[in-house]
Amino acid sequence: MLMPVEDDNTAVDGESRSRQILAGSAILLGISTVTVVFLMGWRHVPGWVGESLGTVAGIMSTPFFMEASFFLLGLFIVIALNIWRKRRAGDEFVSIEIGDPDDRSDRQA
Repeated sequence: MLMPVEDDNTAVDGESRSRQILAGSAILLGISTVTVVFLMGWRHVPGWVGESLGTVAGIMSTPFFMEASFFLLGLFIVIALNIWRKRRAGDEFVSIEIGDPDDRSDRQA
């Protein structure tokens, strides 16, 4: 019979996972909102700043750069959430005490 393995994070796992999903969604929604506002609003900026923003928007919306930026954005979110999770979980290293080979109690005289 297989028994489920429980670890120290079982009680916090559901809450932690939902907070990670919420944090990742908030980051993605915020960056998406800034991108949409940038792409829609650059036409209303007067002068050379508007022209520069238009050029950047055109370069940013080309297929290769847009796909690369979404890939990098997703990678950034995954790495940031992983770092946040590791800092919250604490140190996972375990020290193992190895006794002196001369102090073995099972040695027969």
